[in-house]
Parts: sequence; C-alpha cells; structure tokens
Amino acid sequence: MKKRKNPLLWLVRNWEEVVTAIAVAVMLVVCIVTVLARKVLNYGIPWGTEVCNFCLVYTTFIGGAAAYKRNQHFGMDFLTDHMGPKLRYAVKLGMYALQIGLFGVLCWLSLKYTLASRKTMSISRIPYKWLDLAAVLGFASMTVYSVIFFVTGVFDRETFKKRFVTSQAQALAEAEKEGKA
Repeated sequence: MKKRKNPLLWLVRNWEEVVTAIAVAVMLVVCIVTVLARKVLNYGIPWGTEVCNFCLVYTTFIGGAAAYKRNQHFGMDFLTDHMGPKLRYAVKLGMYALQIGLFGVLCWLSLKYTLASRKTMSISRIPYKWLDLAAVLGFASMTVYSVIFFVTGVFDRETFKKRFVTSQAQALAEAEKEGKA
C-alpha cells in the first residue's frame, strides 16, 4: 500500500519553492495586465510596477535560497576538480563553515535593516519592511541549510561526498558509464 504524503510537511519542506512560484506567477500576471492596459486601453495601472518589484525581490532572495537548498547554484569547481578526494572534502566542508558565518551575518544585517525601515511605497502604501523581509527569509534559509550541509559533512561523510564532493569530471564519467550500461 502506497503511503500518502503529508501535504503540510511537504509545504514546510518546500516553502521556498512555493513562495517563489507564487511570486513569479503574480509578477507575470500583473506585468501582462499592466502592459495590455497601457497598450490596449491607453491606461497605466499605477501600482503594477510596485507589485512587480515586490515579487521580483521575493523571487530573487527566496528563489536563491531554494536553489541553494538543492545545490543548483553554479560553482567554479576548476580548482577543486584538480584536488584529491580528501582535500576536496576538506575544502567543501570548510566552505560550508564559511557560508554559515557569511549567511548568518547577512541574515542579521538584513533583519536590522528591516526593523529600522520606516518608508512605505508611494502608491500602494505597503511598508518597505515587507519587501525587506525577503532578504531576511532568504538568508535565514541559506544559513539553516549551510548548517545542515556542514553537519551532514561531519557526521554522514558518504552522503556528503556523493552530493557535494564528487568532481564535475567524476560526475560526467559516472553519468556516461550509467548511460552505456
């Protein structure tokens, strides 16, 4: 019997993707309606630009966190690809330790900035705090996942090595071998 997945658990695990998808969809609809209204009806929707900017900021920060969580950011692995597996493992683990600090500081600074914000958008009157919250959420998510990746690297080396330490050349060779097998 197939086990049903808990939709609430799925939502919690994939909140970055959900927020990003909603922001992109709203931005797309509002942008199309704004352009059509301007070109067809000769009427500009005054709040359209603010809504699109709002959605773009959420797409950028939360979408970036979603890509980070799935290890989908481009990397420059040309140096680590020429290292041995042990050194590559140490470098990757060190990078996640560094990223914990970096994303933690960025989360803290963006939170301070958000809390200090007093401006509102000129047309919709939405406080900029809601716009700035995207950076806080994105950096917080990346901090949490950096901690998860680092802890995985320390306590579950095999999983870490499969996901993060395999060089591009090794991954391509393995993929090619699996395709021929």
